[in-house]
Amino acid sequence: MVQVADIRKELWSLQNLCEADLDYNAWRKKRTLFKQVAALSHSCFFTVDVFRNTYDFASAAFSEWFGYKKVWIDSIERQGDFFEGMTHPDDLEKIISSQIAHSHFIYSLPPSERNDYSTVYSLRMRNLSGKYLNVISRQKVIQQDRNGKAWIILGEVTLLPRQTPLTDIQSLTINLKTGQLVCPSDRLSGQNRLSSREEEVFRLMACGCLSKEIAGQLCISVNTVNNHRKNILRKLQAGNAIEAINAMRSRHPF
Repeated sequence: MVQVADIRKELWSLQNLCEADLDYNAWRKKRTLFKQVAALSHSCFFTVDVFRNTYDFASAAFSEWFGYKKVWIDSIERQGDFFEGMTHPDDLEKIISSQIAHSHFIYSLPPSERNDYSTVYSLRMRNLSGKYLNVISRQKVIQQDRNGKAWIILGEVTLLPRQTPLTDIQSLTINLKTGQLVCPSDRLSGQNRLSSREEEVFRLMACGCLSKEIAGQLCISVNTVNNHRKNILRKLQAGNAIEAINAMRSRHPF
């Protein structure tokens, strides 16, 4: 778990938070309200302090679902990685990879848009009896510093209705203002994101259209189509159209 903590600390350090810009008195008042709401819910809630690189709060439901002692939950800020300890080992590495990709995506955005996104994961977590349950974990920014930087993250864990064995985790990023869905493992952010025209070309490629057919449908030259194809393969890190299609499908599992 040391490696997980180190990766998490490295990602959060990108925020460059300063203690002088943090109002812990205001946060403690808000946290009291979250605790009251959490006590009325069957979901598991937790908060993370990005500046201190610690879990800040975990609801009693974690004790009921996953067997943690109440005294341990009440002192969560001193306990280090607890969420990671419940996660299926086969899922943990993939979640970390998704979080790293999500971080790259967020920091490719203007600062004013970085707190507009919520991450969602479906994964397996071990319950009190040692059985792994399929759960959904949602995370979003709920407290910012005086400069608008993400400071406190709220997480919610709920059971998936379908408990058939998961073969892989799924991850997604949602823009809370527009409803736009983005796969956090998608590396097509910043300079590697497909343009709107490239997306049109890619969709026709995926339908099996040849360059001449694509050119006819989009009213552009074959040479232009071929240039778009080259850019698509480069951005998807693919050697041919089939590899490009498979790469896109793997990044958008939903």
